[in-house]
Amino acid sequence: MRGLVLFLAVGSGCLTSASPTVLRARQHAALERGDVLEAVRLGRARVKAAALDPGVHYDLACALARARDGTEAIGSLRTAITLGFDAPGLLVKDADLASLRAHPSFPELLGLAQQVSEEGIVLPGVRTERRAGLRVRLPLTGRPRLAVWLHPSGARLNADIERLAPVLLAHGFALAVPIELGSPGWGEEDLRRLLDLAVPTLAEWVDVERPILIGLSAGSHAALAAWAKEPSRWGGVIAGACAPELHGAVLPAGGAGLVVINGANDQATARWRDELGRWQREGRRVSFSVVPDLGHEFVFDEARLTAALRFLQ
Repeated sequence: MRGLVLFLAVGSGCLTSASPTVLRARQHAALERGDVLEAVRLGRARVKAAALDPGVHYDLACALARARDGTEAIGSLRTAITLGFDAPGLLVKDADLASLRAHPSFPELLGLAQQVSEEGIVLPGVRTERRAGLRVRLPLTGRPRLAVWLHPSGARLNADIERLAPVLLAHGFALAVPIELGSPGWGEEDLRRLLDLAVPTLAEWVDVERPILIGLSAGSHAALAAWAKEPSRWGGVIAGACAPELHGAVLPAGGAGLVVINGANDQATARWRDELGRWQREGRRVSFSVVPDLGHEFVFDEARLTAALRFLQ
């Protein structure tokens, strides 16, 4: 099933009042213990609450596949891909989908997922270019600044952030998302290839000086590492589902501003509450906000991204 979840110990309760994080944790826990019917029930509740989220349809497809309901599982998987599920590699290695791989429609869906991964979701009024392993979402005219997406480990979530490209464009930023990275995580060489080699090739379309870095989970820590190493190189960092860790780097004074957005149920949130005052007292321009009911997951929406961009101005 789709990654990015910190498994929570939760009890039973009314589905209509449970938060998205709690519902997801319950569904994953049900599958872990082999209660596939409960996982399907919870998956349907999640779809009802968030019908446009490709991840909830993918998770429902996983539960249905485990329950051996191949026809409906294929339908849920198709919906997930149509909505922008952009990790085709999971279709061929996720154990939850094993029963679907012999289905006659599976090769078609795998091809469709690969197409979505390469071409991205359709965004009206937005121009799309590709270069150096990046897909760039641009305005129809003009030369914007650049925001670079640093995805989490295990799932790129490009569709999730690309849905917010119009928000970035409204604030004068194009969005670049990596689509050809060779590894799921972020090592020093990955960052070098992206930021030092790939980003400069976009100068034909965008201003590549002092880009903003937007990261989630492992991508946030990659962004923090870049921020700590060269704080004046960036226009700012927006980090979601992030812990206050620099992995041995020194906290930079001055330079780019940092916006951290965490779910209230993210285990790292309490650590930020302990660390934030020190970071600010020592001269770092840091904003920290907490999203109720969410955990270690995608935390960006139009309002939060707009507020973050305004903070970095």
